[in-house]
Amino acid sequence: MFESRVERAKLQDAQVAFTRESEVSEDAETTYVQPGEELPIRVRVVRTENQLQKAVKVRADAYGRHTPAFADSLRSIEDDDKSPSSLILLCESKVTGDAVGSLRIHTNFDRPTYLERVLALPDFLRSTGIAYVTRLAVANGANGTFVKLAMFKALYRYCFATQISWILAVAREPVDRDLVRLGFKDILPNGEKLRRPEDFGEVDVRPLHFSVLDAEHEWRATGHPLYEFMVRKTHPDIEIFSSVSSAWSTPRRARRGRRQTDLPLASTQIMAV
Repeated sequence: MFESRVERAKLQDAQVAFTRESEVSEDAETTYVQPGEELPIRVRVVRTENQLQKAVKVRADAYGRHTPAFADSLRSIEDDDKSPSSLILLCESKVTGDAVGSLRIHTNFDRPTYLERVLALPDFLRSTGIAYVTRLAVANGANGTFVKLAMFKALYRYCFATQISWILAVAREPVDRDLVRLGFKDILPNGEKLRRPEDFGEVDVRPLHFSVLDAEHEWRATGHPLYEFMVRKTHPDIEIFSSVSSAWSTPRRARRGRRQTDLPLASTQIMAV
C-alpha cells in the first residue's frame, strides 16, 4: 500500500534530517580538537636507556656552565638514577627532539632521602611523604624558565597523585629565588644555607620546602600568576601519567625492532602513577 502524499513528505523530511545529522557527526569527528593547551615541549618519565642517556647529557652540560670541575663526574649514569626510590623527568623539544631539561625525584617510600639523613628537619616534615628534588638541569637558551615551569607542573602532579605531602629541594643562587617564586619556603631560619660537598660541587645551597597539599589553595587565594597554568589548564604534552600504559599501547610489531638503547628500564627502576 502506497503512502499518502503527506506521509511521503514526512518520510523525505526525516531522510534529509538524518543525512544532515550524519554529516554533522562526520564533520565533528574530523575536526575534533583534543582538550588542553599544546606546548612546544614534552615532559615525560624516563623509561628507557636512551631517554636516561639524554637526561644525563643535558644534566652534565647544564652543571658544566656553573660548576665545570663537578660536571665531568655527571657525564655517567649515577647509582641514584636507577634507584627504586628515584624517578627522572625528561623535557624534550617537540621540534628537534633534543633534551632541554631534566630533574630527578627521590621519595622516602622505601628509605629516608638524602636531605632527611643530613639535616634535622622540623617536626612537620617528619613521618610524612617527601619528594626530594635534585639534579635540576635546563639547556642553555631563551626558554629555560618555561622548561622549569613545565617540569615543576609534572613534579607537582606526580606528588599530588601519589599522596606526597612535601617537596624538598636545595638550590644555589639564583635558582633558589626561582623556587621561592613558585611557593617554596626556607627550612632553616633566616634563609641559612647548607654546604653541599658530596653531590653538589662544593657550593652553598639553600634548603627549601613546598607544601603539595596547600599549593592549590594558596595560588588561588593570592591570585598567583601560576594558578591557571598549574591547576586550571590541561597540558597533554606533560605526560607524567602515560608511562603506566605505554608499554601496552605500543604494537608488538613496533616493539620487535627496538634498538638496545630503547629497551625499557627494569620495573624497579621507575616509579609512576
